[in-house]
Amino acid sequence: MKQDLILPTFQLLIESEESDELDEYWQKQCCLLYNAINRNIMEGSIEPLSCEPKKGERAGIITIFSALLASGLSVKTFEQVFELIKVWLDCRPKAKVVMKFPNGNMIEISGVSGFSKSEILNLFEKSLQAKES
Repeated sequence: MKQDLILPTFQLLIESEESDELDEYWQKQCCLLYNAINRNIMEGSIEPLSCEPKKGERAGIITIFSALLASGLSVKTFEQVFELIKVWLDCRPKAKVVMKFPNGNMIEISGVSGFSKSEILNLFEKSLQAKES
């Protein structure tokens, strides 16, 4: 994969076995990951995808999300995002982040998944090749 290649849009789905996605604690954890990534990427963008509150619940003015949409990232920036996810997961053993690639393939990253940065990049590259064919 070329280092200057700009990657297509992909999603990061943030999940936990311990918390509901609308739980205040979990929303703070999602914000921590989003802020860490947003502050540390030099190119491209990452934005939260809002989710709706359950029927009868009020969400207030704070954006509620458990998914992030990344676009315009280079391979180098993608590597940074992966490293930030791994650090975030180290402190949250019951959490996982699912990378959803443009062709619909998904990879779960958790404290126990054991994917290396090179494996994730290879899987992402294969996802791009499958989309082009």
